[in-house]
Amino acid sequence: QFRSLSMVSECLFSLVNGDDMFATFAALRPSGALVWLFSQVYLYSFSALFIYMVLSLFIALITGSYDTIKNQSEGDTPVS
Repeated sequence: QFRSLSMVSECLFSLVNGDDMFATFAALRPSGALVWLFSQVYLYSFSALFIYMVLSLFIALITGSYDTIKNQSEGDTPVS
């Protein structure tokens, strides 16, 4: 499943979009304890960081839009 860069990208994209992580870990053959531990840490940290990054961006967009609309309704000059 992780033989090439395109397959890795496809797997990470599916994990971010809600694919089952258990199936991904079950498909990995444990070639060593250190490799298995690194793969788990990497996949979980990638998913968590990506989700929090997207959520932060979404909240920033909503907050910015709210401030712009609020300033326009109060009659202030719009901030670009």
